[in-house]
Amino acid sequence: MTTRRIVVILFATALLAGCASAGTTTGGYSSQGAPGAFAPAAGHAVAPDQLSASGGSAGPASGQTAGIVVGTPPSSHIERSVNATYTVAPGTFLTSFEGVIARGVAMGGYVVSSSTQPDSAGRIVSGAVTLKVPTAKIADVLNGMPSGFVASSINFSAVDHTAQFVDVDARLASAHAHLAALDALLAKAISLGDITSLEQQIASVQTEVDTDQGQLNVLTASVDLSTATVQMSERGTTVAPVPPTNPVSSGVGSGWDNAVHLTGAALEGVVTALPLLVVVGVLLLGWRRLTRIGALQRRPDTAE
Repeated sequence: MTTRRIVVILFATALLAGCASAGTTTGGYSSQGAPGAFAPAAGHAVAPDQLSASGGSAGPASGQTAGIVVGTPPSSHIERSVNATYTVAPGTFLTSFEGVIARGVAMGGYVVSSSTQPDSAGRIVSGAVTLKVPTAKIADVLNGMPSGFVASSINFSAVDHTAQFVDVDARLASAHAHLAALDALLAKAISLGDITSLEQQIASVQTEVDTDQGQLNVLTASVDLSTATVQMSERGTTVAPVPPTNPVSSGVGSGWDNAVHLTGAALEGVVTALPLLVVVGVLLLGWRRLTRIGALQRRPDTAE
């Protein structure tokens, strides 16, 4: 009897262990049945109106993608840029265009350039804007796009300026050390020749310092601010084609412009020289009169 109970207990324990193992294995499959591909938790679902930087292009076929994640570069000397293309609902281009600019400016950026194109009826339906935004917020600019924006491409690029930073920093350190040494010599200089020579050298080294500092400022600005170019167009519209340039008319126009510029330059030269010409004319007239008076005075003497 005791042996039978032990066997029953062992069998029940093995059965429970098998059920638990089966339940765990089922949870390791995704909804497509791929082993090991765990389904995401419901609390981490991504809103369909956010964008994805996966592979640098748009995600699902609908144009709506998941949230942009650009990551943290291994160096702080990385210049970043992104070029994104969207389509918007018909009749909403100008509102969408102004909204993108306002969002970039609100994040501490500014507009570098912009351009727009009309359709055949003259209504603006397409365009692009290039913004400089803080590098830390480049993903926020894209993730904040309205749900009506459908992404057709999102392309990132990066340039490593570490070598330039190292070079400029080294030149600046050397120039500052040279400047300090010259200042120390100038403080001990006595003769006028030494003082003059040292001051000239100090001015030259100071110019080098200013130049290197300017290059460092440009490099710093390029990594602190990223470039975001956003191109937009209304869905279902066609941009009016730009008429080709007529070489004959452009040649005639260029020739006319050159003639106008040449005539203007000639007139400007005449007007500039007019006062001098007046003075020269007065002097010549006075000289001729004096010559005539002298000749008249010599004639009576000759007659006598």
